[in-house]
Amino acid sequence: MTATSLTLELSPELAMLFEQYEALTRVSAEQYVQQLVEKTQPTLEAMVSALQEAGDDEAAVMELFGKKMAESVLRQQAAQA
Repeated sequence: MTATSLTLELSPELAMLFEQYEALTRVSAEQYVQQLVEKTQPTLEAMVSALQEAGDDEAAVMELFGKKMAESVLRQQAAQA
C-alpha cells in the first residue's frame, strides 16, 4: 500500500510552538504528528468498526466503540507480555 500524505494548516501560535519544540528536541512537526497519529490508530480502528456495525444508532456506536477499545487494550497488553 502506498503512503498517503495529509496537509494540515496550523495557527501561527501552534506553528511557533512546533518550531520551539523542534529546536529543543530535533523532532519536526511532521514527525510529531505522524507518531501521534500512529499511536491513536487503535482508537480510529475501533470507531470505524463501531460505525460500520451500528450504523445510525448512536448509543450502539458508543457501546461497540467501548467494547472494541477494551479489546484493543487487551490485545496490546497480551502482545507486550
